[in-house]
Amino acid sequence: MKTRTPSFLMSVLLMVVLTAVLGVSILHYQVAPQIPILVVATLVALYGYFLGFKWKELEGAMVKGISAGLPSILILCMIGVVIGIWALNGTVPTMSYYGLLFLSPQFFLLSAVVLCVVVSVMTGSSWSAISTMGVALMGVAYGMDISPAMTAGAIVSGAIFGDKISPLSDTTNLASAIGKVDIFEHIRYMLWTTIPALLITMVIFTVIGLDTRFVNPDLAQIEEMTQILRDQFPLTAITLLSPLAIILLALRKVPPLPTLLCGLLIAVLTAFYTVPGVTLGELMATAHFGYTAETGVEAVDSLLSLGGLASMMFGVSIILVALAFGGLIQLIGFHQVIIQGIAGFLNKKGNVILTTVLSCIGVNVVIGEAYLSIILPGQMLESSYKKVGLHPKNLSRTLEDAGTVVHPLVPWGVSGAFIMSTLSVGMGYVLFSFMCIITPIIAIILGYSKFLAALPPEEANAFVEETALEDKKMVL
Repeated sequence: MKTRTPSFLMSVLLMVVLTAVLGVSILHYQVAPQIPILVVATLVALYGYFLGFKWKELEGAMVKGISAGLPSILILCMIGVVIGIWALNGTVPTMSYYGLLFLSPQFFLLSAVVLCVVVSVMTGSSWSAISTMGVALMGVAYGMDISPAMTAGAIVSGAIFGDKISPLSDTTNLASAIGKVDIFEHIRYMLWTTIPALLITMVIFTVIGLDTRFVNPDLAQIEEMTQILRDQFPLTAITLLSPLAIILLALRKVPPLPTLLCGLLIAVLTAFYTVPGVTLGELMATAHFGYTAETGVEAVDSLLSLGGLASMMFGVSIILVALAFGGLIQLIGFHQVIIQGIAGFLNKKGNVILTTVLSCIGVNVVIGEAYLSIILPGQMLESSYKKVGLHPKNLSRTLEDAGTVVHPLVPWGVSGAFIMSTLSVGMGYVLFSFMCIITPIIAIILGYSKFLAALPPEEANAFVEETALEDKKMVL
């Protein structure tokens, strides 16, 4: 049976239905993302079968989609193991203890943003910042009785800054490559949207921190927790060797898995020094099931009972079903039909920027994959920028403004699953990830302003001549 191309009307209708099913299920009914994603994946598969795709093709597309995400799944599993050992050997207690001592409750959320900005810029990875500094900050937040969702939002806001702006970041390099722009020119141009978004985010978290309705720490509880941590856990600089090694290796662009493995080995060796009588069996059990604190103080037990391979299975299952779903979307290609169908709208600079933002967000929401949210809109809209006389760095910047930055806001996406699993937080963090919300808004506003780089005259003339030649060939 010959496959048919999806129609524009059916593609738009299907996009609306998929978004509605995901939105109502996850936001209204508050169910975990896995089942809603399976539902929409089934709908897409049935539509693909209706178009003439065979089951083997649909199955192959799902397997291909999952294969692309296997490195992320392995990283997520390894992070769970590392965090479990960190809780056992004293790394998390040490970071939490000194955080409770030195961080001001009123400026804690602002500090969380700044600290994660520093780590993410240094490493070029939001995941590195979240899995090291982020884990420590969540512990401090529990001790200060500050909302975990707000804290996770501050962590994500700071971490995504470096993932967007650092020359070491994979998404930064990808966006500049898609736009065919020098990476440092790309980074400089991104400052127009990124710096204002970061400053607004920092102001918001400062205001929240100064409002006693949101941040009103129980000083007696903080004192009790620091006393318990001091009395029952090894608080020594040796326990910080593992996270420091991970950050240093990330700085040197060592691949994530070897980096995490090195950090794990250091953490294990540290445990033999800091935990008297610990056995290899205990270490392996903790690596699998996580660490369970039994101090008798509920706040401390909640803080330190974390990690383990098993704790990451929720995130792994989200990634598996989301990537399978994304594979089906790519096979059928109805998202490309939608872009082609609105070509007539792409006659103004602001409209092109707006379409890019919405396309990146759409790919993120429907497919849940950061790289595709940059690659697909970039490939499909590249010529539209030239048609309206926009320099390619407008494209590369916008791909990051709405692709890289929005990706953490999708709970069923790869990063969303990672954030929820690593920080042990629910989907509420999305509402407080202000950096991710504000940046695409600024991108749209700038898109309708005069502050856009124009295509050099020689490139604009070359594009006009090339287009005219192609039109002539089509006529002949």
